[in-house]
Amino acid sequence: MMKVVKHFTAYQSHLVSDPNSSLRTGDVVRIAPGWCTSKHVRHVVTEIVAPWGPPVEERPPVRTLEEMAEERRVKREAKMERRELRRTRGELDDGQASGEEPALEERHTDVIGGPEAVGSEERVGGEERMDG
Repeated sequence: MMKVVKHFTAYQSHLVSDPNSSLRTGDVVRIAPGWCTSKHVRHVVTEIVAPWGPPVEERPPVRTLEEMAEERRVKREAKMERRELRRTRGELDDGQASGEEPALEERHTDVIGGPEAVGSEERVGGEERMDG
């Protein structure tokens, strides 16, 4: 009995970020890993190697990694300025500003009866139940 040796190419699909919408279905592209733009998109297009359909010159340009890094830096600086403005106006308390969680009493103020009702007994659906 002879053994049949065949090699099959394994294709992989990656979700990539294309903010300028310059790609078309069928394009062969070069991607760079490590640029997380969402939960599942972890790659970014760096170059269109072989276009399918309209030529590359007629499409919006593919952004470089430097342009994306600069845009991210500008957005981050704007966010920090907005946060600092909110701090100076008193909209954020110190716990929210430093990333700490608020105290238990502060988290449960929306519970019926206020924070003192947390952990108390209540009747739900005709049966007595102990919360907390």
